[in-house]
Amino acid sequence: MNKKNPIAIFDSGVGSLSIIKEVRKLLPNENYIYLADKKHFPYGEKTHNDLLNIIQNTIEYLLKYFKPKLIVLASNTPSIQILHKIKKYETEIIGVFPPIPEAVNISKTGHIAILATQNTVKSPELDEYIKSQKIPSAVAITKFNASSMVGLVETGLFLSNEEKSLQLISDELAKLDKIDNLIDTITLSSTHLPFLNKYFNALRPNLNLIDPAKIVSEKVKKSLERNFQDSEGKGTLQILVSQEKELLETIIRKLGIYEEVNEMCLDF
Repeated sequence: MNKKNPIAIFDSGVGSLSIIKEVRKLLPNENYIYLADKKHFPYGEKTHNDLLNIIQNTIEYLLKYFKPKLIVLASNTPSIQILHKIKKYETEIIGVFPPIPEAVNISKTGHIAILATQNTVKSPELDEYIKSQKIPSAVAITKFNASSMVGLVETGLFLSNEEKSLQLISDELAKLDKIDNLIDTITLSSTHLPFLNKYFNALRPNLNLIDPAKIVSEKVKKSLERNFQDSEGKGTLQILVSQEKELLETIIRKLGIYEEVNEMCLDF
């Protein structure tokens, strides 16, 4: 392995792009592989065993064909639920987790919501993760199923139908208010959700939005500082998709990403 080997970043679709944007900003000289595994979207509705098999096989696929020097599992759902069960490789794997300490530090009311997929919200692993953060007992945390908002991003509706997107997000925030109307801070604990920031800001300008992408990018930088960081190359992005190539192309072009999209076959 050498410093020219790529950084691989993947999830079940468009969500990875929110992570890639921040990592490339911090490390512009690196080469990147972006795998949008739309064949297995959504991760948030898979069983534990199915999710473990999908993620294990995807990592081994990336290692076999691209030899990445680091892999980012750019999805909260598998990071929380099964990353600790993935077998160890020489290549480091970095996950994405709810930025709870950051939310606690910024909240003035002490009432926080974790917006995530259905299975993540219901998972005992999320409860264990929250406990592990050792937050003050006075802090109230609400776990909220944001799967419908994730769907807005994955289908591209957040770009093509602003009226429908605004209405759906407004309805979801109203549901959140009914649970706890003192919430002033939310963690965007699906990597799809940062794409909806303009809607959140329009509807609730005083709501604090905590995006874990910057935290992940700092982890990547710190990891590569120990080994294999490329500070001289031009930096490239190779985009792979396991299904629905045309839809992914439509979305990323509207986001200003013009690299070629290559469809590949995952036989798992």
